[in-house]
Amino acid sequence: MNRSNESAHARPDTGAPRRCVNLGVVAHVDAGKTSLTEALLLRGGAIARLGRVDEGTTQTDTMALERQRGITIRAAVATFAADGVAVNVVDTPGHPDFIAEVDRSLAVLDGAVLVVSAVEGVQAQTIVLFRALRRLGVPTVFFINKIDRSGADPDRVRTAIAERLTRALVPLARVRRPGTAAAQAEPLDWDDPRWAEQASAQLADHDDALFEAWIDPAQRLDATRLRSSLAALTRSGTVHSVLFGSARTGQGVEQLIGTVTDFLPASISDDGPAVAQVFKIERSAAGQRVCTLRMREGTLHVRDRAVLGAGRAATVTGIEVFAPGGTAASGLVAAGQIARVRGLDAARIGDWIGAEHTAAASVLPEPGLEARVVAADPARQADLHRALADLADIDPLIAVRPDRGAARIRLYGEVQQEVLTDTLALEYGIDVRFEAVTVVCVERLARRADAAARMGDPGHQYHYSLGVTVEPAAPGSGVELVVAANQITLPMHVYGNADGYRAAIGEYLATPLADGPHGWPVTDLRVTVTDSDYPPAGPRAVDVKRTTETVVREAVRRAGTLVCEPVDRFDLEIPSATLSPVLALLGRHRAVPGPPHATGALTTITGTVPAAEAGALRTGLHTAAHGEAVLETVLDHYAPTRSAR
Repeated sequence: MNRSNESAHARPDTGAPRRCVNLGVVAHVDAGKTSLTEALLLRGGAIARLGRVDEGTTQTDTMALERQRGITIRAAVATFAADGVAVNVVDTPGHPDFIAEVDRSLAVLDGAVLVVSAVEGVQAQTIVLFRALRRLGVPTVFFINKIDRSGADPDRVRTAIAERLTRALVPLARVRRPGTAAAQAEPLDWDDPRWAEQASAQLADHDDALFEAWIDPAQRLDATRLRSSLAALTRSGTVHSVLFGSARTGQGVEQLIGTVTDFLPASISDDGPAVAQVFKIERSAAGQRVCTLRMREGTLHVRDRAVLGAGRAATVTGIEVFAPGGTAASGLVAAGQIARVRGLDAARIGDWIGAEHTAAASVLPEPGLEARVVAADPARQADLHRALADLADIDPLIAVRPDRGAARIRLYGEVQQEVLTDTLALEYGIDVRFEAVTVVCVERLARRADAAARMGDPGHQYHYSLGVTVEPAAPGSGVELVVAANQITLPMHVYGNADGYRAAIGEYLATPLADGPHGWPVTDLRVTVTDSDYPPAGPRAVDVKRTTETVVREAVRRAGTLVCEPVDRFDLEIPSATLSPVLALLGRHRAVPGPPHATGALTTITGTVPAAEAGALRTGLHTAAHGEAVLETVLDHYAPTRSAR
């Protein structure tokens, strides 16, 4: 039977598959990824009716705010089964303000579908996401969506993918009547000699054995050999299948399911020790913490003691495995599966369970903005602090810190700020306002300074004496601690030995250096303990801690600090025809560009720009480069602000 026939691929599977694919659906906002997720679930037999984003009836946009705004805010999982494979579809946000959700989700994927609109084509976020997927080594297939929309031009979009993303493409279908309601995605026939020759030429560039067979007249490359090559090259992330369709009408969806189950890597269940990764944390209606995790190896059972690392452990009290139609209570979760697990009250997003692992390195920037949050009703400020602590528990990148009776939190952008405002109002009943939104800065010492506090000094109530010197250190060096005091005077009996004392003092520095004279963290300094003393009865640890905090804070005050703003390194890709207005725009935003490099119709520019200007630069590029600019930024260094120079 010809496997190119769509109906051969997407047979709903009612059994209990042992093979599992964790599939990410990613896209620029409004490319149709949530609608495609719905179409996959419908064709996979997991739902009976197609949900709609505009009606708030989709399976994955379950938050009230998501339904209200018609956008995906938090990653969500839904499952279907086909051809003996369970497919966990991870629907991720498309708006850049929620890129942290995407970052966490990419780390648990076996493969991804990158959705591109047949009308708008390759957009800025499309390029950013594809580069992130490549850096993480996630096998990716392209789905050119909305072929039935007026203005759809699938061939133009496929060409744009080849020019701006990768030329390692193997189209698996052709589109009939694009841009009309009758548009159809017609799968190409692997047994068609003309198509087989085209596929052979495309695959031979990356498969040496196939190349040798292709140029040998005595050998014939049949459909089985070509499919095997494409599967291997897809799983290695070398080649990318291109499919076409419409999530709204269902065109191309069955072929996409077949491509996912046939060509993307799948996990197989095993019964070894449990190894899992936490990538999402929510709270139930009763306030209980619920962790969504992806099993990497082995099996995790209810009542198992889960080791979270750093001395943390918890007992699993409940497991709900994602299955077609929703989640199902289970006594265990096996390798490859995704589950909601209760009882892991000490878990944090990014934690690994059951093994010494390091969470996948982030390939996307941390929040670059910080804002002051104030309750509209001053009497609710304490409630606001608790609510923000809850939200930071779900999303550690929020990074809440106190600020003179209010709180400051980290943000990616204005849309995230609006969503947080709505979340606090709807879920916690707290109306808030955001003030003083600014880039995240640091403080560096202006000069060397000394400070001391001695037992018996007026106002010093602790049974410990300490003297310190603080002095500037090299940019990027962080905090260096030197203990120069005579070891006889150190309270080593409190901490076991000199190393224990040094480690404790290092921890105690965190509080006074977290909030400098201008309200920013103090960094790039050397702290030297010059004097130490204590009474015969010995100090308590709290005496040493409080004295250290007081003395270091005073030393920093005496030294004075310079506020240093973040400066980003940028990579910019623009149409070559827009170079002149773009260079003028860069100059207006204090950017320092390097020489432009033109490659055909595109020009790339690298350089630096103050992070405070990056948002306005991004907005200006939309006009200057006619909406076709791709700007990626990453923190490069900190430099004194103009007011501090």
